[in-house]
Amino acid sequence: MTGYLLSGSFDKPLLSKKRFIEQIGEIGLIEKISKKFLVDKQIVPVGAGEDDCAVIDVDKAKGGHKYLVATTDTVQESTHFPAGISPFQIGWTSVAVNLSDIAAMGGHPFAFIVAMGIPAHTETAFVADVVEGIEKCASAYNTAVVGGDITKSKELSLTGTCLGFADKTVRRAGAKVGDLVCVTGSLGNAALGMKLIKKEIEAPKSVEEAAKMALFQPMPRVKEGIMLAYSGLVTSMIDISDGLALSLAELKKSSGVGFEIDEDKVPVLSEEIRSTGVFDRSMLGLRELAFFFGGDYELLFTVDASENEELLKMLKRKVKMSVIGKVVSAEEGIYFKTDEGKKEMMEIKGYRHF
Repeated sequence: MTGYLLSGSFDKPLLSKKRFIEQIGEIGLIEKISKKFLVDKQIVPVGAGEDDCAVIDVDKAKGGHKYLVATTDTVQESTHFPAGISPFQIGWTSVAVNLSDIAAMGGHPFAFIVAMGIPAHTETAFVADVVEGIEKCASAYNTAVVGGDITKSKELSLTGTCLGFADKTVRRAGAKVGDLVCVTGSLGNAALGMKLIKKEIEAPKSVEEAAKMALFQPMPRVKEGIMLAYSGLVTSMIDISDGLALSLAELKKSSGVGFEIDEDKVPVLSEEIRSTGVFDRSMLGLRELAFFFGGDYELLFTVDASENEELLKMLKRKVKMSVIGKVVSAEEGIYFKTDEGKKEMMEIKGYRHF
């Protein structure tokens, strides 16, 4: 069942006083939500809520791209929603985590479907804000919400499915000895946000706000993923949703290689946070924040070092990226290179559901 997503917005009378979804029932809730999302009728002639399935004109949607890429991801209250996260950010995150997978393949996202499990005694205003977050994140990345479902659940959960197209898919397999190891953006921001929420550390308000925003409202690197794929230089790629160490381990398994990482070259914390001067690399176990926590949704990728150096310089101008190491043989494993040139084997740990 496609369920509930189309165009428009929640009407004001619904939000003028506190109401709960059990008061308006499933059909009423579907009707309200189905008015929220806009779709291009040339590409989606039958939108969600109009029939048993959404109908997509694939020829028009793919825009000449060769491959269809698809992913699905679930976020739920007990494991994914930190204290203080807003309903808008819950909705945003449910889309962002799926878009990040599309980005890691170098794909152009175009359609999103979401199934929502909602406790019966949930305020309609809360649901409206969740839906707003879904719409804002999807539209920010030129993605249409074309379908979904709702069901009564003991806890809030959102399972998203995202479809995209790509000319050339960049996979986890493909890294080779001698390639450069790179990441986009900076790492450890979401982990810092979680430590602040748990009151394990203290920081000025500006730092706290920036770190919590990184945790609550991740920014998938869709544009960067597309540019990296189109460059022709990238040999493998993965998103860093579960921490850098685990992501390196996944690339190692898929590509059959090892990694030498220069710890000092890993971009720990955003420029906004570093510029405050509150933290430096010797404090707070910043290695732990950058390597062993999830939630950053940056891209980890390898680059063919034998290619033209000018091409690599051009790529660096287009994508905010850092070279953090190199690919070595699988027998060498994954290790830090110390200042003395010694090898310190990296502990492979990070976020795991089980």
